[in-house]
Amino acid sequence: MIVGADCEWGKDGNGGYKIDVLGLAYDEGRQCTATSRDSQTIGQFLDILRKANSVIMQNGIDADCMQLAGEGIDTTWLEPKIIDTRLLFYAATSHLAGSGSFDLRSIALLSGARQGYRWPLEHKQYETDLFKTCAMDASCALWLYPTLDRQIQQYKLQPTVDILHKCAGIFARMKEQGVKLDRGVLEQIYKARETKTVEIIEKYHLWEERGKKVIKRVPIWRSNKVLEIFEQNFGVKIKDRQRATWQKLLAGHTLTPEATEFAEAIVSLGEGANDAHWLGKAEETEDGLDFTKVSDNGFIYPRYDICGSPDRAIASGPNISNFPRPSDDPRPVKLRSAVIPLDESHIILGCDFSSVETITNAFESKDMDRVQAVLSKRISHEGTAEMINSTFGLELNRNQGKVCNHAFDKGESPYNLARRIFKTERPSRKQTAQCEQIFLRMLKEFPQTELFRNELWERARSNPLVMTNAFGRRYLCFSRSKYGDARENYAKHNPAKKYWCSCGECASRRDRWKYAIAFLGRSCAFDALLRVMARIWYEKRLDAYSLPYLEIHDELDFSVDRSMVQTYARLAKEAFEEPFLELDGISLPADIKWGDNWAAAH
Repeated sequence: MIVGADCEWGKDGNGGYKIDVLGLAYDEGRQCTATSRDSQTIGQFLDILRKANSVIMQNGIDADCMQLAGEGIDTTWLEPKIIDTRLLFYAATSHLAGSGSFDLRSIALLSGARQGYRWPLEHKQYETDLFKTCAMDASCALWLYPTLDRQIQQYKLQPTVDILHKCAGIFARMKEQGVKLDRGVLEQIYKARETKTVEIIEKYHLWEERGKKVIKRVPIWRSNKVLEIFEQNFGVKIKDRQRATWQKLLAGHTLTPEATEFAEAIVSLGEGANDAHWLGKAEETEDGLDFTKVSDNGFIYPRYDICGSPDRAIASGPNISNFPRPSDDPRPVKLRSAVIPLDESHIILGCDFSSVETITNAFESKDMDRVQAVLSKRISHEGTAEMINSTFGLELNRNQGKVCNHAFDKGESPYNLARRIFKTERPSRKQTAQCEQIFLRMLKEFPQTELFRNELWERARSNPLVMTNAFGRRYLCFSRSKYGDARENYAKHNPAKKYWCSCGECASRRDRWKYAIAFLGRSCAFDALLRVMARIWYEKRLDAYSLPYLEIHDELDFSVDRSMVQTYARLAKEAFEEPFLELDGISLPADIKWGDNWAAAH
C-alpha cells in the first residue's frame, strides 16, 4: 500500500510550532482527506502510515518527520518509509538546481501531465481552508510519484535518491543541533572592525557635518559622494561604488600609490562591515553586544539544502560554508575562531578529503595514471609550480600552482588562468599564451585526460550535454552564453584551439564542455562525502558524537569528547579512507585536525 501524507503546522504559543492538521491521500492521489490533530486522529494517522509500504511526502524527511519527533513521537520506523517528492525531482532534474527549495506547486508544474491530466496548481488556501490545502498537498505528492519514479528508474538514479534520503535527515538534525558561537570572540571581531572603520573614515575624511542645533559627523563612504572625492583627488572617474568595481580598478594596476591606498580602504570598509551577512546587524545593549542572527544562548542554526546545487549542499541562515578560511580572512581575529564546540569538555575535530577534486576529476576522465600520480603525491600544488617553473622559466609559488591545478580541473580557459596567476584584469597576449602552454604541458603529461576532453568536446555539440558521474548522479549542462566573451565578440574561429577558441560560435559549446568537466569532479567528490557522512552517522562510528557539527563542501567537523580526540580522529580517518566501490576501490586520502575552535581545527 502506498499513501500520500502531509502535515500543516501552527504556532504553539511558546515560540515554537506544533502539528495542527493531518492529511492523507489514496488511489494515486485521486482521493484525499484531512482532519484536525488530536490524540485520537494522530493515533489513526500514524497507524495508517505504519501499515503502508511507502509514504509519499513533500519535505517529509527534514520537516514533518522531524517535527513529529520533536513532539515526542517515535519516528524511527517512519523515516525509512518516506519517499520525498522533492528529492525525487531534484535527482531527476538536478540541472534546475539553484532554485533552492523546490515547492510542490513548482514540481507539479515542471513535471508535466500524467495520463493526459495536469494537476490543478491553485489549491493553496492557507488562510481560508487549511484542511483542503493539507489534503490536496498529500494528494499532489502522491499524484506526482508515478511520473517521478518512472524517471528515476529510466535513468537509473536510485543510488542518488537513496543517498539523498539518508543525508536529508542528517542535515535536518544538524540544523536542529545548531552551531555554538563564542560571544567574547564576536565582540572582539566587532570592536576591531569598528576601530578600523573609524580610523579609515578619519584618515580619508569620509564624513560630513550635518545638523543645525546639534552638529553630527555622518559617514559618507556608503554614498555616491565617495566617487566625487575619488575623482577630485585622483582624477579617475568610476561608474559606481560597487565593491567589484573598486576591485577591478585595483586589479588593473594603473592607479597611483595614493589612489591605490584610498581604493583599498574603500574595499576594506565594505568587506564584512558588522559581519551582518553572517551574524546579522550588531546592536550594543546593556547586556553587551547582540547580533540579530545569533540566538540568546549564542547559537546559530544553519540550514543545509541538499537540493541547492548539483554538486554540493547549500547552507543558509546563515551561510556558514562562506565563513572565510583563516588564511583568507583579513580580520585580526578570525571569524571561524568564534565557532566553538557544543560543550566545554569537547573539541572540534575537522576531517576533509585531500586533493579530492583532482582525483575525482581524473577518475571521471578515465585517467588512472593521473589518479595514481595524485595519490602518490607526484601531483601537488608545489610540484605543479615546480614543473611549470622548470619548463617555462617562470617563478610561480605554491598558491599559483594550486590555481593552475584547480583551473585545469575545472576546464578554465588560458585567459582566465592568466588573469588569476598574474593578478590582472586584462592579461597580455604573452601571458595568455604562457598559460595555454601550461595547460598543453599538463595535457601532454596525461594523454588519457586529453583524449577524454577531446571526446567531450565533440559531445558538447548537443544542448543540453547529459552527464552521469561514477556514483550515478545525472545532470544536464546547458549553455549560458549567447555571444561569447564580452571582450572578444568578434574573435575569429580558430579550430586549432578547440575548446579554448574564443569565437561566438564556440562560446555556448565551450560553456557546456566546461561545466561538464567541473561538475563531474565536484559532484563525484560530494557524493563520496555524503556516503562517508551516512557511514559515520548510521553506523555510529564516533559513538554519541557521530552527528556532524558542520559540513563544508569536502569537509565534515564534529564536536567530540576532548579526552578521546585521538581515538575519534583515527576512527574518522578510517571512515573517510574506506575504499569506494563506485571508484573501483580507490581510497581517498583524508586530513584530520582538531582545535578549540573551528579556525584552530585547520
